[in-house]
Amino acid sequence: MSSLYAESSAVLRWLLGAEDGERVRDALTGARAVISSALTAAEVARTLRRLAAERAIDLAQHDAAWARFTGASAHWYIYAVSDAILDRVCQPFPREPLRTLDAIHVATALIISRDMTAPTVLSVDHRVRDNAVALGLGVAPVEWGS
Repeated sequence: MSSLYAESSAVLRWLLGAEDGERVRDALTGARAVISSALTAAEVARTLRRLAAERAIDLAQHDAAWARFTGASAHWYIYAVSDAILDRVCQPFPREPLRTLDAIHVATALIISRDMTAPTVLSVDHRVRDNAVALGLGVAPVEWGS
């Protein structure tokens, strides 16, 4: 696989050991390059903290998931949420409604595709996937149900 844009919903499936998390992990490890937004780290951190506070995961699970994320993402290309991305977020998307954070992910992948070969968007969120496809971006896992 060429470059892959790692969106938070998929990354969290992998980190939390969801049933389908292995498919996400396999896509991440099989990619030539993994690209993500700085937003992904914030969403992963907040989700893990929320789950720990709600006692859905214990501290050891929190720490292990965060260590897996920081270890993997140290090798990723991380894009800041730039003015160009925020400008694109303010424009319509093909499949509305689209939540703000999801729009930031889609806009980031779209902006990246203007500078290099378009990345495949790794997401399990149907809104992100539907918009990525409508904008001409590939999605993974390919066989994911919406």
